[in-house]
Parts: sequence; C-alpha cells; structure tokens
Amino acid sequence: MKLYVSLVILFQFFTQIALGQTNCLIDYTSIEGPMNPNFQLGVFYVPKTSEAATEFANCGIEFSLARTNIIETVLNSSSNLSGSLSLLNSVETELQDLSLRCEKLVFIFEKMPAWLSSSSDPSPAATPGWAVLHTKAPANWNTWQTVVDSITRKIVVDFGISNALFEVWNEPDLGSWTGTKSEYFQLYRTTFDGIKQVNTSLPVGGPTVNFWSNNLNWQAPYGFKSSAVADSSLIGELLDSSVFWNRIPDFISFHNFNINHQEYKNASDYLTQKYIQLGIPTRPIYVTEWNAPSVIRYEPLSTSFMIKNQLEISKTSIAENCVAAWQDFSSSSDEFHNDYGLISYGGIHKPAYYSVQLSNLLKGDKCSFTSSNQMDGLATISGDTVQILVSNYAPPAIVEALNHTLFEGQFTINDLDQAGFIDLATNSLSPLDSIYQSLLTIGSSTALEIAIGNSILIYQHYHSIENQNRSFHIQLAGNSGFGTGRMYLIDSIQNNNQLKYDSLRSGGLSQSSAISNLLVQQNLVTKPIQIINGTIDLNLKANAVCLIEISLSELKLTQNNLANFACFPNPSNGKIQLDLPINMNENSTLFVYDNLGQQVYKTEIIQHETEFNFAFLEKGIYYLSVNNTGEKIKLILN
Repeated sequence: MKLYVSLVILFQFFTQIALGQTNCLIDYTSIEGPMNPNFQLGVFYVPKTSEAATEFANCGIEFSLARTNIIETVLNSSSNLSGSLSLLNSVETELQDLSLRCEKLVFIFEKMPAWLSSSSDPSPAATPGWAVLHTKAPANWNTWQTVVDSITRKIVVDFGISNALFEVWNEPDLGSWTGTKSEYFQLYRTTFDGIKQVNTSLPVGGPTVNFWSNNLNWQAPYGFKSSAVADSSLIGELLDSSVFWNRIPDFISFHNFNINHQEYKNASDYLTQKYIQLGIPTRPIYVTEWNAPSVIRYEPLSTSFMIKNQLEISKTSIAENCVAAWQDFSSSSDEFHNDYGLISYGGIHKPAYYSVQLSNLLKGDKCSFTSSNQMDGLATISGDTVQILVSNYAPPAIVEALNHTLFEGQFTINDLDQAGFIDLATNSLSPLDSIYQSLLTIGSSTALEIAIGNSILIYQHYHSIENQNRSFHIQLAGNSGFGTGRMYLIDSIQNNNQLKYDSLRSGGLSQSSAISNLLVQQNLVTKPIQIINGTIDLNLKANAVCLIEISLSELKLTQNNLANFACFPNPSNGKIQLDLPINMNENSTLFVYDNLGQQVYKTEIIQHETEFNFAFLEKGIYYLSVNNTGEKIKLILN
C-alpha cells in the first residue's frame, strides 16, 4: 500500500511541472543511508600568513584530510639534514595541532634540496605558475634514503603523529621532475624504502600527477581514456612496476584542475579494473588537489563548481578529496588574481570558501531527493532537521555536451577531429556546435554520430539555464505544514566578498583598507524562508548555491491546506481582487512576502475596498497573508 501511495504522489507531482521550473520532491521518511564519507572535504593547508593559520584553527570546518608541504619547506630552507630536522622541530606543535584537525595528514616528499641535488643548475623548471628548483635525482641515493628515514622518524616517532601518510613527489608530469623516467622510478623505490624502514605499516603513495592519465613527458588526448591508453600513464606504469618490485603503493593519488568531472569516474573505473588485472587488493584513491581552472576561478561558475565537484566525486570509489588550497600562494596588488586559495592572501573569504562551508554543514543521513529535470542537489535529515543543498550549476552548454559525447560515448577529441566534426588546427568546434544547437542534422550510422546525437538534449538543458535565473519548487513529501526555515545563499550578490571588495576598491579605498573593512564580519549570512503547505519556492541566479534548513517540529500543520481567502486573476500583471470572508473585511491588514519569506509590503484593508495594484513589485512569486494567521496564498506576478 505504501509503495502505491508513493507512486501516486510521484505521478501527481511530476505531471504538474511548470514551464521553466524544476520541481523537487524531498522524502525525509525515505532514508538512503549515511552520507558518503568521500563527500567530506580535505584541504591543502599552506598558510602564507599568521592570520590564515588562526583562521584555519577557528573556522569550524571539519576536514577529512589535510595536506602539508612542510617537508619541502624544511629541506629547501637549510643546508643539510641537521638543519632540516631542526626546522622541523620548530613546527612540532603546529603539526600536532594540524594532525588533530583531520582524520588523515598527508606529507609530501618533493623538491630535491640544493645541498643534495645531482644538478648544480639553480634555474627554475618550466612549470606553469610557480618556480620549482632542483628537480633532478639526488647526488647520492643512500643519502636521500637516510634523509627520508630521518624526517619520517621525526614526524611519526618523535612527534607522535599517528595519522600520517606520505606522497612521493608532487606533479612530476608538470616539470617538477626533469630527471629520466628510470630515475623517477628509483626515486619512488628509495623513498618508499626510507619511509617503510620507520614502520612498514606507514601508508606510502603517489605518483601525485597533475592529471591522472599523464606520464612524465606525455599526455593522452582529451576525452575518455581506455584501459590500453591509461596503461601508458605514469600511474599505470608505476602499478605494473611496483608489483615486480614488491613495493605496491598503499594509495594512488592525483590532481585535477579541469571542469570535466567525468574524469573521476574514468580514473576510478580504470584503477578498479587494474587491481583486478594485477591480482592485488584494491588500494584507495586520493585526489589530493583539485579546484576550478584558473580561467573561471573568479567567475560565478566557480561557486557552484565547488559543490558539483564534491557531488561527482562522492558518486565514485575515490576515497578522499582535497581542495587546493587553504590560502592564496602569492600576494598581489589585487586580492582576486586567479590564485587558488579558499581565502585570499589578505584573508578574505572567497565565494568558494562559503561553498565549502555549506557542504560541511550537511549532517545526518541522506534522504530521497528527486527532481523533474537535471539539477545538482542533496538532502539529509538529522533528528528533526532537514537540510536541502541546491546548486544551480550552469556551465557553458558546449562544455557539458562535448564532455557527454566524449565520456559517455568513450571517444577522444582526436576522434571528433578526424571525423571532421571539429578542427583542432584552428581551434574550431564547428560543425559540432551547430549540430548540438540542432542547426545541422547528422545520421546515426556510426557510434560517434550516435554519441553526438545523444548529447543534443544535454546541450539544450544547459543552454536553457545558462546565464538565466532558475525556479525551484521544493515539496516535502507528506507534509502540509506552514513555518519558517533558514537559507544560506551564495550568488553574485549574497555572501559574496569578491563583489564587496570590488565595490570598496571602486569607492576609493586602498587594498589594505578594503581588506580591513571586510575582515570585521565574514560569517555566512542567512535569510528566513517560508514553508507554505510543505513547499518552498526558490529563484536562483545561474551558478548560485544554497542550503536550506528546516526544523520539522516547528512546522504548523493544518487540516485544510487552503487559505480561507483567495485572489484573482492569478497569475496577474499587478492588479488583483481579494475575495475575503465578511469578518475579514474590517480591521484587517494584508501582508506581502517574497519567496525568501521577507515582508516586502503591507497595507490596511479598508471595508469594501479589496482591489490592489502590485505593479510596483518585480515579477516573481509572492505570498499574501491576511492578519498573519499562518494561512497564505501564492501570487504570481508576470
């Protein structure tokens, strides 16, 4: 009987879809299980200022994993091993505190120190965005192993850090390793042995490539990576070799700074099959750095991307993810200069920081969340509190359609080029773009043509929401209550310190004064939101994200979901007529609320005069209440 009732509710719900509106059904009685552990965020913790360290200690965000480059710092800030260990001693308390803040603490053995390098060339390697010195093999491998052993022993034995993990090198595919491949493999083996000498149970992993399918001097074409192609990656070759050496990584780690979230599934599926092929137990996968590409890092898209990325990772077998980074790496004459910290160099919380806060606030068990069309969201229940996360992720339609063609169809960008759908030589996406827009038609005689055809609906969906506000109608299944919840909203205006900073600078404040002004109050600001008949209506800007919190115990349940008054016409262009009972015509007040639950207007109802003109209000959804009795009706102004 319960299944039948649920099906009836779903049928009625999804057959009443309004044009341009996404209907969402939250059934908090249908528990899907605990939150996926891999949804919880980690962070690459590189505080460049004391203020950033203090902020981290007091931010209240629970990180599953933290990653630190302290080994690089001490090796490159001294002239010998003794000096490195002395520097490490000076930050013992900080590292112990950091260890207590997370479930796992990742240390990186990276960057050969000048006093140990086999190369005397001090010039920086050609890496994008930062300088890396001494990227060659050590002058003496035994000495390097002693260094690794000594530093590991200091961290684990002397400092008592029991949740330490160790990565071998950092982004060797981007120029931070300019030695040969055989030297890199020797680096891995020697570092592995140096760590395991301290304790064989210490987790050692890598190869921490910038992109999972890259090798040292090679990368596969953009798009889906078959097992045969992925076997040519550094990850594939390392796993093959490590079985022969009997030094199998305890975890595999890589980075991703692309917008193509499909890569996570591609990588995790490949690694799952690889372990089966090699006949060894599955090892966890860690994405130890990720963020939006720099070209969109301060665009509205980056705000919703933070949520989208976490949601997509949580659908895979990836065990941990770690956003890069806690604070911007460099100062600048502008606080927002495409660096990848969650907070600016001056300590300003970026919109991305607030997105991370929202995902961290989610508690309890996942409950059923269905929608009438594609959207990104998650609902949880903890006690009597329901939390609803909504991300209006709106990337360029061509990006999502192209990625859908490549990854769902299992093709590469070269396949499209060779078939004449794009031209890589001129960076032209024609005629593919025209096909997605339905301006050109193609057949369905090849697998590639079928894959392109299947992506047209993807293009149409994202094109319809790109740079557009989007309406969401959220129904709490089986609930007819009235009440007020609260909403955390992040968009181009709300909880957006980038906008505030730009405004202060445009108003004539110096950079330091603008920073000081913003640092005074950076807490997330919430707004009340109305629950009417167990429903919530939202209108979100493109790439806005929000978290709604509702206390079920505070909802007022009614036997009759209908208010005892009405208005017409509805929808209206502004002029309406109220139909009121006789006893409501005298000494009554009409209240008007917007869809965030904020009162925007009120007026006395004069006897026998029940005509009103709301043309002065912006188009949208409003709620009318007479005398604030708790009974409200929805008014649509168009």
